[in-house]
This record gives sequence, C-alpha cells and structure tokens, in this order.
Amino acid sequence: MTYGFYLLACLFLIVLQTAVMPTIPVLDRFFDLPAVFVIYLGLFRPIRECLPVTIVLGIIADNLSGAPFMLYTTSFIWLYLGVYWLKGVLQVGMRFRLPLIVSAGVLLENIIFIVTVGLLEPGSQSPVATAGTVITQLLWAFIIGPFLVIGFKYSHNFWDKLLGEVLIKRTDLTELEK
Repeated sequence: MTYGFYLLACLFLIVLQTAVMPTIPVLDRFFDLPAVFVIYLGLFRPIRECLPVTIVLGIIADNLSGAPFMLYTTSFIWLYLGVYWLKGVLQVGMRFRLPLIVSAGVLLENIIFIVTVGLLEPGSQSPVATAGTVITQLLWAFIIGPFLVIGFKYSHNFWDKLLGEVLIKRTDLTELEK
C-alpha cells in the first residue's frame, strides 16, 4: 500500500514539475518538488522503506532532465540522509523546525547542483543569476515547503486509511462467503 502511494506521488510530482509548472511564469523559479517529497520521506518514514524510493525517484528525474547523469539520484540520497540526520539534531518545535529543514534541504540540493555544474562546465553560469535563483527558491521553500510536507503526510495517512478500509471490507466479504 505504501509503495503504491510513493509511486503515484512521485509520478504526479514529476509530471507537475516538468509539464505544468514551466508554463506558469510565476513558478519558473520554483524549487524542486520531488526534493520536498524526499524531505518528507526523511522526516517521517524509515530508511529501509524510503531509500529505494529515493533512488528510483532520482533515476526517473535523471532520465527526464538534461543534467549530468546521476546528479538527481546523488542529490536526493544526500538530501534524504541529511534530513534524516538533521531531524534528530534540531530540538525545536515542529512549527519552527519544518521551514528550516525544508529550506536547508533546498539549499543543499542547489549547492550540489552548482558545484557539479561548476566542475563540469566552468564559467557557464553567472553568479548573480545563480544567487537570485537560489534565493527565490529558498523563499518559496521557506513559505510553501512546510505546507507541502504536511500535505504529503496527511495524503499518505488518508491513502493508508482508505486502502485499509477497502482491504478490511474485502477480507470480511471473503470470510463471509466461506
């Protein structure tokens, strides 16, 4: 049940990120939505369950992007592990912790991207344009990111509850037929 939710959520976020958001001018500098899903996984789900999902999500993103191969996979793995570690270090209330963790995650992903592109193609990016984009993404992440993470959590709980009820009804029907 959980992996079905992960599959649908990942596909929805990738389609939204690649097909819908680029057509909306206000969202052209929006942060990476699958990265926020990885942040959700790091905050609320166990490693043995989510590391494979993180790797598959990274491979899908790598195949759809024009970035160097394994860039998204590497950044998602580091992002997941960093958030998983960071949630234990920050000892403040969830209200204050969540915007900081989402912003730190988006910043970590951007740093990985900037360093990788800087190493592979030196002199290809303007520091002013890059800084402007990163700052805009950090503001978006600080404001909208916590709501997305909480939305993922409630959607996952709703999915589990809905499928649990369907499976329970189906089990009850099969037992009655015996």
